[in-house]
Amino acid sequence: MSSFEGYHPLLTPTFRFDWLTRFKLKNVADLTSQELGETADWVNTTMRNTMSRTALAWGIERRRTHKLIGWGGFTDLDLIAHKGQACLTGKRLPAAEQQEIVDRLVSFGREELQLTKLTLPDTTRLDDAVLIAAGFVQTDGQWRWTLRR
Repeated sequence: MSSFEGYHPLLTPTFRFDWLTRFKLKNVADLTSQELGETADWVNTTMRNTMSRTALAWGIERRRTHKLIGWGGFTDLDLIAHKGQACLTGKRLPAAEQQEIVDRLVSFGREELQLTKLTLPDTTRLDDAVLIAAGFVQTDGQWRWTLRR
């Protein structure tokens, strides 16, 4: 695909992943703990990076309640080298919900973006068991996922 435009929304049984611009700015600001102006600049930069194919980020909403619970996706994408960083930010969720989101990100990265390597630098809101179940391995203090052929 020449652009990332078609990559929204993504659905899981519990969550909807959609462009950050589809959510109320105040809700995104609350999630990022920033002022509205800072948040608007961040959303614009994030979407610009998404359209230039160097990042791919979504707001993540609970489908049943339509409540924004986090944002996640990929940063530092290098599609030619098939690698990038995964990110997931928001409130700590129960392990089963973490697993649903992490599995969807890994699956999307592998199947749609043809990524073969991912790093996950910030895991403060994720359980180690979730990352291990999704195929991540911790080496040198960093969680890494590599496509197994």
